[in-house]
Amino acid sequence: MKVESDIKLFPRRPTETAWSTLRRLADDWNQSHVHAMSEVSGLMMQINLPDSAPMEIEDFTVLLEKMRREVGVDAYGASRRLYDERDYLEVPFVQIFGAVLDRPERPFVVNAGAALGPPTPCPACGNHSTFDATQCAPFAIRESLLDDACLAAEMPYGGWDVVALPAGRVLVSARLLSTLRRGDVQGLEVRPVLQAETGMHSTRAFQIGARRAILTPCDLHAGDVSFCATCGAVRAGPDEPMDRLFIPEPEFHIRDRDLAGDEVMSRHPSRSTMLYFAQRAYRLMFDAGLNGIAPSNVIRVCDHQ
Repeated sequence: MKVESDIKLFPRRPTETAWSTLRRLADDWNQSHVHAMSEVSGLMMQINLPDSAPMEIEDFTVLLEKMRREVGVDAYGASRRLYDERDYLEVPFVQIFGAVLDRPERPFVVNAGAALGPPTPCPACGNHSTFDATQCAPFAIRESLLDDACLAAEMPYGGWDVVALPAGRVLVSARLLSTLRRGDVQGLEVRPVLQAETGMHSTRAFQIGARRAILTPCDLHAGDVSFCATCGAVRAGPDEPMDRLFIPEPEFHIRDRDLAGDEVMSRHPSRSTMLYFAQRAYRLMFDAGLNGIAPSNVIRVCDHQ
């Protein structure tokens, strides 16, 4: 696992003098460092620093203090963990995304507007995103695009097994579903999708969801991040983000007792997006050589009561 930090710098008073100083400091930095600073649309400076460059992180901390003194800047950091294949084969739960088969001139899902309502704000905190769109009908898909080689040099054998649907939903092939069912994976829900050409239920692909949603982490692992108990959105983070530029949010931990034996779970109230698979289920898919599985975030499991 690695940590990568994306840092954005905004002058508090974006005068020409301030920008001239910022550009000079950025040019000086770029001449002596591998990871360059760049100007974005005349609005901010941006730099991406991995934890594999500790000397540059130390130098940037010194530079930032100089920028604060000479210009006056606000710094905002978004640090994230980058997991590798070995990490994904060891962690308790792995989030899964799929191949994106939509194209502007050729959508994979042909009835997204009819199948999804508008995003509904959380009644408790007001947060909403595209994931919060209520699904009111099955998706209708162009089934033939499961054999489209647009994302690969050559078409993977058997076509795509995991595909991204609108609003964060996930579609899987009958082959992947059979793999999970043979393994007796617990907690999976299956919903039909329609063939766009015929309107009949597809026998080749299915939408999946989870029986269980766990929206908030174990309190003992949440650190100084708080979550909405109704929708799971992050409600508050550190008060001083500038002091935490290179520190990602704590990894999401859930209590083992909250799973009740399920091996598929969601971090969203709909239970149809933000899907995570337990390590055993992930290995079943990995070992089967299925196509389009894109692992992303991870979840840890603890024994706290």
